[in-house]
Amino acid sequence: MKQLTVGDCLWPHIKRVKEEDRPHNVECNIVFAVFRESPAADFCGLVTDHDISKHPNWIFADLVGHRPLFSISPGFGVRKALSLMDQNCLEALAVLSRGQLIGVVTRQSILEALLNRERQLLKETLRLKNAAETNHEQTVVWVGRLAALNDAARSLLGVLAHTSIETELLQAGIDALCNLLGARFGAIGIVDNTGALSEFIYAGISEEQAQLIGRLPDGHGLLGVVIEENVSLRLADMSKDPRSAGFPVHHPVMRTLLAVPISHQGRVYGRIYLSDKHSGEPFTKNDEELALSFAHSLSLVIDNAREIEEVKRARQRLDYIAHFDALTELPNRTLLTDRALQFITQAQRKNESIAFLFLDLDNFKAINDTFGHAVGDELLRVVAKRISSCLREGDTPSRMGGDEFIVMLPNIGDSLDAAKVAIKILRALNEPLQVQQQLIYSRASIGISIYPDNSLSFDELLAQADSALYHAKKLGKNNYQFFTPEMNSAAQSYLMLEHHLRQALELDELVLHYQPQVRIDSGCIIGMEALVRWHNHALGLVMPDQFIGLAEETGLIVPIGAWVLRTACEQARIWQLAGMPVRVAVNLSGRQFHRFQDQRQLLDVVLDVLKETGLSPELLELEITESIMMHKLDTTLDTLNQIKQLGVRISVDDFGTGYSSLSYLKRFPLDTLKIDKSFVKDICTDANDRAIVSAISAMAGQLKLELVAEGVEDQNQLDFLGGQQCNYGQGYYFSKPVPAEQASVLLKQSVLQNQ
Repeated sequence: MKQLTVGDCLWPHIKRVKEEDRPHNVECNIVFAVFRESPAADFCGLVTDHDISKHPNWIFADLVGHRPLFSISPGFGVRKALSLMDQNCLEALAVLSRGQLIGVVTRQSILEALLNRERQLLKETLRLKNAAETNHEQTVVWVGRLAALNDAARSLLGVLAHTSIETELLQAGIDALCNLLGARFGAIGIVDNTGALSEFIYAGISEEQAQLIGRLPDGHGLLGVVIEENVSLRLADMSKDPRSAGFPVHHPVMRTLLAVPISHQGRVYGRIYLSDKHSGEPFTKNDEELALSFAHSLSLVIDNAREIEEVKRARQRLDYIAHFDALTELPNRTLLTDRALQFITQAQRKNESIAFLFLDLDNFKAINDTFGHAVGDELLRVVAKRISSCLREGDTPSRMGGDEFIVMLPNIGDSLDAAKVAIKILRALNEPLQVQQQLIYSRASIGISIYPDNSLSFDELLAQADSALYHAKKLGKNNYQFFTPEMNSAAQSYLMLEHHLRQALELDELVLHYQPQVRIDSGCIIGMEALVRWHNHALGLVMPDQFIGLAEETGLIVPIGAWVLRTACEQARIWQLAGMPVRVAVNLSGRQFHRFQDQRQLLDVVLDVLKETGLSPELLELEITESIMMHKLDTTLDTLNQIKQLGVRISVDDFGTGYSSLSYLKRFPLDTLKIDKSFVKDICTDANDRAIVSAISAMAGQLKLELVAEGVEDQNQLDFLGGQQCNYGQGYYFSKPVPAEQASVLLKQSVLQNQ
């Protein structure tokens, strides 16, 4: 046979991942091939389940970043591959051809290839045995078997000298031994350090028989003697030996027995037993020597494997101590530095920002002095958990020592994201902490630096965050500060806006303006869109684009939205009673819509408002966006159908800018489409916008939907829209949004002009 090469031994269990991925639910024996951008991009290295077990919290970039990339071509021999693994303490090697990864070779894949070759040899040996007709030929066959067994033992030692014992290895071993000695039954039993059976691999017994037996041998009787006394047994008739007990009741009847211990230097790891030759002959002394030779080789492998396992556990512990804080179990500065440098490299490539939060407890020394160091240590553990609970999965909290912590926030949108996390942490730590039956109030101060705004160097970023922390302490503690005044100003402005917005409803600072919706052919006002404005005593007039996003983020959009709905309906009722019935349109944001569904059904809110204000349902129009229709499709459709049954109108705002399928339009109970102003703005000069508006107009006509064009600013736009069968227009050409009093005047003028 030709020499076995690496290309013959590729491991089938390989999974391609990206370097920023994190292992989840790792299966044994999986080898991960790590690539820089995607599974088709630059190859970075290999990660095994043993690597992940040592560093369960690391991303793949961490796992491959600590060692050089070793590879081998598919034409090299397996001995060279094994030597390379031994020299560099590797469990797997990348197999590259012309610079491209074609597979992975592991010790186990080499073992399986060798065992397959050995099986072929065994089959050939049995064929020679069956063909033997003379004692001379029989002797030749036995010599061949002995050579095959020795080769198999050497192969097992060569492949497994630095790995663990696998079930497949034991199964291949007992199968090979049974075939070589012509035994009908056989088994390998491995015991643990307590003497209990931990592995039991059998041959010659079917799955059905195994299920019927139901239990493993209990280790008494003959098999117990082999392990307890570390001796071999060779019996021509088991029934005559009084010790032949311990075999399960439903085990096939055995007449002859060969049992040998798996031992090394007086330590017994298990035993091998064989029973009943196919030839009916008893086992010979040569058979016993062959079995003992195999058992001895196997004992060396097990001894090596267990010793290596102990070394691995010790190394894992040392590696953990080197990278994690023993008290809080958070990453230490070494691991933080390693991760930070990787994320900085990635951020440079992707033009991303990273925030570093330097946190220090404000009164830790006093707590230590008052309650003792044991309470202080437990407090640090609780603080670490609270900090971690405020972070995303990809963020890295770490402990520098004492009461100092560093938090790394990769891929933030802007500095406000860092401020939000800092606020969240401060609020979490402001809650009392239960530590050893002591209720402790612990505050913290935080300094923040931003990559790349403040620096490109990790060390400088930490120093800057430390300076910002010092500034936070000087300003009274229990607060956060950015390294630059500009960042502090932006964050403080955000907080001030949130503070004032939370009081806006209580202080009656919100007001509605109304913008007319006009029939294009007659100029008659047919509707008013209610638009919220905020008059704050300190900030002045605040436009919706400055505070609606904040309201959605904080959840304030729910009470604000309820106020807008009620106020608009009250005003519409006033117009109705004054003989100027006109529908009023109220916008529902996505967060507002689904918050209503989660906390109180939107249908109930609308019913209550209509009942309390006395407004006719047909005079209320709710404006939703395409994104609302796409979210929780079935629930949204059911809610809108119930609202529609009340007589309330439903329109789609900013149509054409979303991402919903046009096929959904026929499923939803819609009355109106509103063409977004971005399409109307350039319809007189941009052929594409004209084509889009024409297409929407034609579609609305086919679906029998009213059409409102937003952002109408001049007569030319109005003329084009009128020619496209667009029903209504809205925009500064008719009127800007005005307070209710001015809107009433516009309504009266419209009524008089169209009488």
